Amino acid sequence: MLNNVPTGINAMARNVIINHPNAYNCEVYRRRVGRTSADEVGGAPTLGGMAVMSSEDEDDIRWELVGLGFALPAEQFQPSPMMDRRDAHNGYADELRFLVEPEEMIGDPGGFEVLKRDVIYLLLGEGENAPKVAYEIVDVEAVVNVPPFVPRYVVNRRDDLDIIDPSAPEDDTIA
Repeated sequence: MLNNVPTGINAMARNVIINHPNAYNCEVYRRRVGRTSADEVGGAPTLGGMAVMSSEDEDDIRWELVGLGFALPAEQFQPSPMMDRRDAHNGYADELRFLVEPEEMIGDPGGFEVLKRDVIYLLLGEGENAPKVAYEIVDVEAVVNVPPFVPRYVVNRRDDLDIIDPSAPEDDTIA
């Protein structure tokens, strides 16, 4: 009976996140190890011994699109320095919090679960050439202390993964 409360909160949160005017369209990517091995443990290749503790230690990785979704900033307001034009603030911390919902529910085709270490790209516009700003999920918080929990995702900026102009050729030279 008590689990009806968080189930209801999750349903309402999903509805709010998807329909909120400040929600971003987003793409969720997951790190996949490219290295192959004859042995696997938990779906990941082994080295035949110790040394690789997580996919963070891997050299050969690729980012795989998990699915599309919506991301809503879920920060508590904190005073922070304003931009010189006084039209925005600079933020107050390196960590941000988002509520993230997939377009399709888990169990439906295209549905997925957002996991720790996933990277979300916030789409800053429409179309294929829209800039994409990357954030990595570093932690998952429980907003309600009764299962099924209501997750809030703690993210850090990953400006090394940003895609500002996808139509530009990949060139390391500065014009």
